This record gives sequence, structure tokens and C-alpha cells, in this order.
Amino acid sequence: MTWLSRRPAGRRLLINAATIAVLLAVAVLGYSVSNRQETIADEAQRAQQLAQAAQQVKFRAADFNGWQTAYALDIIRAVPGAADDSSASRAKFLDAAARFDRELNALETMSAPSAATETINAVRAAFNEFMTVDRKVVQLYRTGDAADRTAASELVLGREIELYTQIASGCDATAVMSASTVNTSFARLEAVGATTRRYIIMLSIVAAALALIGAVLAEARQRAVAERAREAQRMASLGQLAGGIAHDFNNVLAIILNYTDFVAEHVSAEARDDLAHIRMAAERAAGLTAQLLCFIRHEAVRPEIMDVNAAIAEAHAMLARTLGEHVELVVMPSPTPLKIRADAGQIQQILVNLAVNARDAMPEGGTLVIAANAVDLEENQADVRPPVKGGRYLQLLVTDTGAGMPPETVARIFEPFFTTKPKGYGTGLGLATVFGIVTAAGGSIDVCSKLGIGTTFRLYFPVAEAPDDSESTNPAASAVPHGNGQRILIVEDEPALGASIARILAAGGYQVQTAVSGPDALAVHACDGCDLLIADVVMPDMSGPRLAEILHRTHPRLPVLYVSGYIDGILGPNRLFTPGTEVIEKPFTAGQLLAAVGKTLAKAHKNDGVSADPAGPAEGQPYAPA
Repeated sequence: MTWLSRRPAGRRLLINAATIAVLLAVAVLGYSVSNRQETIADEAQRAQQLAQAAQQVKFRAADFNGWQTAYALDIIRAVPGAADDSSASRAKFLDAAARFDRELNALETMSAPSAATETINAVRAAFNEFMTVDRKVVQLYRTGDAADRTAASELVLGREIELYTQIASGCDATAVMSASTVNTSFARLEAVGATTRRYIIMLSIVAAALALIGAVLAEARQRAVAERAREAQRMASLGQLAGGIAHDFNNVLAIILNYTDFVAEHVSAEARDDLAHIRMAAERAAGLTAQLLCFIRHEAVRPEIMDVNAAIAEAHAMLARTLGEHVELVVMPSPTPLKIRADAGQIQQILVNLAVNARDAMPEGGTLVIAANAVDLEENQADVRPPVKGGRYLQLLVTDTGAGMPPETVARIFEPFFTTKPKGYGTGLGLATVFGIVTAAGGSIDVCSKLGIGTTFRLYFPVAEAPDDSESTNPAASAVPHGNGQRILIVEDEPALGASIARILAAGGYQVQTAVSGPDALAVHACDGCDLLIADVVMPDMSGPRLAEILHRTHPRLPVLYVSGYIDGILGPNRLFTPGTEVIEKPFTAGQLLAAVGKTLAKAHKNDGVSADPAGPAEGQPYAPA
């Protein structure tokens, strides 16, 4: 600022005043914009809360409507006292209606646009009329007169359905209007932010060059974060797509494998050899699907005691087809069997991620070595991150003869979204994923790289003690359980697959019935009941968990075995199922299916306190319809 000292005092004062005015303008603009954004954000938050409350009300409406249907069915079935307020299903309905009334009261107290308020008032009016009609229905049922019961049934199937439709539609409309308000608010926030950035840039140029540089850097960082978020969202979408394709493909493979076995039972030895080739091809396809799924499993991790040599062999089979002829792949498994506790799919994912990075570092060709051996590490071993305890470890080594990396790059390679590849060719998530998998398994990583020579990754995993497998070698323990006439209801929307499952179970000593949808299964169960429900997880109209939930309302001890072509994302906390849920993955063999059925029935009988043969039906057939 020495140039200012040579200016006349009046001019310096003018420049200083102008500078102060610009800074004050920036401050006032920042305060004004911040206040405006807070106001808009509050509006968006209130609209979002309104939408969530509307969805909660709709959920409660579905709940009390379901229980209303349940007690109406009890009345139709002539269950004693079904029309009384103290009956199980009627009491549940009244409790659900009370909860709906409380949720609706909470919704009515929220600030809402006039159109949403009118819709909520309409929902309230429809609900009040619904309850009035329901009381009239119960009074008609209680008379016992045939004409009154017919009139009550007409009200249930007519006016009550119309009123419930109005309630559900009103809740949907409120949620849609609230979501529209949220979107509008966020659009206004984005517009305010864009306008603010332009003003700040102009004023910062006048105020100081440093302020301009800071604004440009901040803008660049914001774009980078948004780009990373979009990339992560794109990868998540690809994972969901792959999961859906895997589900359908595993359905097809299950049909091919099971029907191949059926045909093999009735053909000549020469034809059985041909069928064996078909089975091998289908099993290979199933293996390829499993390898695909290992790249999209993020939370459904199932660690187990595994032989690392087997994982290396599977990865070798896949990498040999994908790396290209210009890369020489050398695999050196451990000379002695080594066990670690990890997810086998994740170990393969590590090897593939490192191998693909090595291939990209050798565009002109080179050598990639994957080796495994046992090493002893000291406490706080140097050059490994994170530090590890001293002891016996498996060393998984992946080394290439590529271009190598400078030290500053090596220091950052495990940072999420850090990549040295051109835009569109790398996400910066591969090595971050590798680091997360290794550390989650209690391991550590050492990286050594030199420019022009190559890169070596040393991954260390704690050696695990192999479990006692005496039971698995016992022929009696591994025998496939045989049924004893238990009734099994199979619900599978793929008819050919459902038929194959029924055929396997019928041959295994069970009585089977099939359904192709949830509503169809409810009708079959209402007539005949069952001792075990086998249901596909994903089905149109009604999912397997939803079907089980409905049946458990009246038959809470009914055991369920779920069938899924894509199990990732449905196990664990906040998922469809808990880890204790019985699930079998497609494709499966007849032996695997029979073993899963026997295990599920035995577990259910143990929970019921039955000490007899678990293959036999429970005494009194507790899962039959009332």
C-alpha cells in the first residue's frame, strides 16, 4: 500500500472510503443472503416435515385398514366374539385407528399451504365418516340377522373402500404438494446462491485480488465436491442395476440347474454326460454372477474363516480373461494353507482393484505378480498403515513393472476420490475401498513404488485359527434331512422355478402347494394353512417380507424361508431382514434347498419347545388356519 502514501490526502481518503464501502457491501450482502437462505431453508424444512407426516399418516391408514379387513374376515369365518370391541382383531383395529387419529391431529397442527390444508381437512372428514360407517357395520353384524350382515358386507366392500381410497389419496396429495414446495425452496436456494456468487466475485475484484482468488478456489472446490457426489451416485445406481440383473439371471440359472438334474434322472449315461456339460456351464455362469456381485457389496459383509489360496485361484481365473495379452500374470499361492477371517468376495475385490490399477500403469505391457506367504510382524512395524500388533500375518503381495508413482502420490493414494487418471477414467474410490476392507479385517498395508520401476502393495491380514470341522466331515451331520409330510407353501413369481422347487420338496417327503403372488398365497393359506412358508423376496404386487408380515398377524409362529437371487442390501441393521433370518440364495441345488428347509423347520420346532424329531410336523399343527 506504499503507492497510497504518495497520493494527496483527499484522494487516499476517497480510495480508502471506497474500499471500506465495498467491504461493507460484501458484509451486508453476505448477511442479507444468509438471512434469506435461512428463511428459505426453514420453509423447505417445514414442507419436508409435512411430507413425512403425511406419509406417516398414510402408513397408519394402511395399518388400521388392514386390521379392519382382519376382523371382518374373522366375522365372516364365524370366529366367536369377532364383532366385539374386545376381540383380538377388532381391538387391534381400534388401536390402529386411534394411532391414525393422533398422527392426523399432529398433521393438522402443522403449517401447510392452503391447498394442502383443504386436502388434510378432507382426509379428516373421510376418516370420521369411515369410523361412523364402521360402527354401523359392527352394529349390523352384532344383530346376527342375515339381511343385516349382508348390508354390513356391502358397506365394507363399498363405502368403506371408497372412504379409505379418499384417505390414502389425500395423504399422497399432501406429500406431493409438500415435496413440490421442498423442490421449489431448494431451487430458490440454488438461484440465490448463483446470484450471490456473481455479486461477490465482482465486489471482490474491486476490494482485493486475494478475495477474487479465494472465491475462485471456493467455486472450484464446490464443483469438485458436486462432481464427486454425482460420480458416487452414478456408481450406486450401477450397483443397484447390477443387483437387479443378477436377481433375474440367478432365477434363470436356478431353473436350468434344477431341470437339468430332473432330466438326468431319466436319460441314458451318454445323455447324462451331455447334461453334465450343461450343468458345468450353468455353474460357471453362477460363479461369474457371484464375481460381479462382489463389486457392489458394501454393507452386506459376511466374514468367515477362508483359505486365501482359494480366493487367489478364483481371482486368477477371472483376471486371466480381463487383463489382456500384453500383461503377464504370475500367481504364487502360499506353500502352506493359510486361513484368514474375511469376506471372500471382498478379498477378490481387492485383488481385482489392484490388478486393474497395475494394468493401467503398464500400457505397453509388463508383469503382474500376485503372491501369498506367512510373515511375522513386530509391534508398530515400520512403513505399514495403520500400525499393527506383533504376531503372525498373511502377506498378500501384488507387484507390477509399471510406471511407478512419486512419493507425494503414494502419500495420498488411499484418500477417497483422489486419482491420477484423466477425468472419466477413474473415480478415486478403488484404493480407498481396498484400504477400508483391509483395515476392517484388522490388517494393514505397505506400499513401495519407484518411478520407471514399478509398484508393490503388501497387504497384511491376521492369520486365523481354522475352526474344528469334525462335524462337517461326519456323514451323519452332512446328511440332507428328509421330510415327514409337513405342508409347505411355495410363493414364487417365476412359475418354472416354483414348479422345480415343488418337485424337489415333494420328492423329499413334503406336501407342497404353490402360489405365484402374495394375494394368491393368502388365499391358499386361508384354505389349507401350512407348516412352512417359502417366499421369494422380490415379487410384484406384494413382496415376500410383506406376505410373511400379514400371515404372522394371525400365525406368529409360522416359520419362513426366503429365497433371493440377490442377497446384498437385505441383511443387517435397518435392512429388510436381521442376520438371524433364514435366506437361501439362487441358484441352489436340491440338496441345499432340502438342507435349508430342514434347518428352518428344526429351528422353528426348537423355538416352540418341541423335543421330538425336528423333521416331523409340530404337534397340533399350530400354523393351520383357524
